[in-house]
Amino acid sequence: MTKPGAGPEWTFDGVSYEVVAASDVATRDGYGYELWEIGASGRGMVLEAFWDDTTRLFTFTALTTEPLPFRLVEQFIESASKGVPPSK
Repeated sequence: MTKPGAGPEWTFDGVSYEVVAASDVATRDGYGYELWEIGASGRGMVLEAFWDDTTRLFTFTALTTEPLPFRLVEQFIESASKGVPPSK
């Protein structure tokens, strides 16, 4: 799967993650950051922060029921709060 806007790779507890910046106009209108667990045993996208241009809401979604390191989630939220919505 190709992920547009691939950004920094983070490692927590020996697991690699990648931040992806993506705009969505097909199913919803907005911009978001996604956190992907990568590698051979990666779970795919595990977190999303999304700015909806229509509702002007900034939301956070966890896409896994498996535990994630607290510092990973905290770092993702800090990063998303600086980049979403994108600066004009």
